[in-house]
Amino acid sequence: MTSSASSNRRVHGAWIRLAILSVLLGAGTVALISRTEKHEREIAIAVTFNNLSDDLLLMDAPRHSVRLLVSDTASSLQTINAKETFCLVDLSGLGEGTHTLTVHSADVGLPKGATLKSLLTPSLTIRLEPVSQKTAEVIAILEGQPAPGFAVAAVSLQPNRILLKGTATMLAGVDTVETRSINLEDASESFKKEVPLNLPEAIAVEPPIRFVVAHVEIKERIITRVLESIPVSIKGASAGSRIHPDAITLTIKGPEAIVKTIETNPAFAVTVDLSDLTTGSHSLKAAINLPVRTTLVRVTPEHFSVTISQ
Repeated sequence: MTSSASSNRRVHGAWIRLAILSVLLGAGTVALISRTEKHEREIAIAVTFNNLSDDLLLMDAPRHSVRLLVSDTASSLQTINAKETFCLVDLSGLGEGTHTLTVHSADVGLPKGATLKSLLTPSLTIRLEPVSQKTAEVIAILEGQPAPGFAVAAVSLQPNRILLKGTATMLAGVDTVETRSINLEDASESFKKEVPLNLPEAIAVEPPIRFVVAHVEIKERIITRVLESIPVSIKGASAGSRIHPDAITLTIKGPEAIVKTIETNPAFAVTVDLSDLTTGSHSLKAAINLPVRTTLVRVTPEHFSVTISQ
């Protein structure tokens, strides 16, 4: 009895294992079929035009696209790369005016494994107009303020004039082209950078470079300031000494950041030295010490009256 029951359990276990294996194999087959089964999807791709005559301009070129019905595996359709697709339309021999062009399957390129099922955009209507050219001056647009005490000394652009290509209507009234804003915020030194042109995409540039190089020269702002009623410091004064006047007016020139705060600068001093003076009247000049990089433009008075009494 024991041997028979054990045998039955082994047989029953084998059937269970076989059933599980069958289920797994079935699931794997279904998954494999799902991965390899072809599906269809509608996609849109941009059109590239070639062999356009040099004296003609294709209007609204970036807006042209074709819709396609393609077939591929589900996973491939989900990750289809636009860079691997193209539609190339030949404009050879076409002149000015409106044209309706037939799109052929040979014009379309798809990723490996994908199949073109149908062209949902069988034709394209395009408009060609004569090209006009105009040379325009480039204007730098500045934004923000340099760091305190600094200013823009000069701005130069390379190139400072560009050749524009478009229709006569597009270029009418376009005599200058502005750059995108050049940020000056807190700038304290000169710099160079590439700046895009603020120009509609429909207007072409020859050569086709839509930026200029801006050289912005930043320098310290030099100012002139009048300091009135600056007290005069007396050195070597005695009880019997008098000085007239007791204040001075100075005109100082230098970097704005220094000149504006010169009164608090430790290097700034106005002194009259009375040491070793004899009894009587004297005419003295003040000793004026200024911070580095500043200059004295004018001083009033130039001489001080000093009286020394016993």
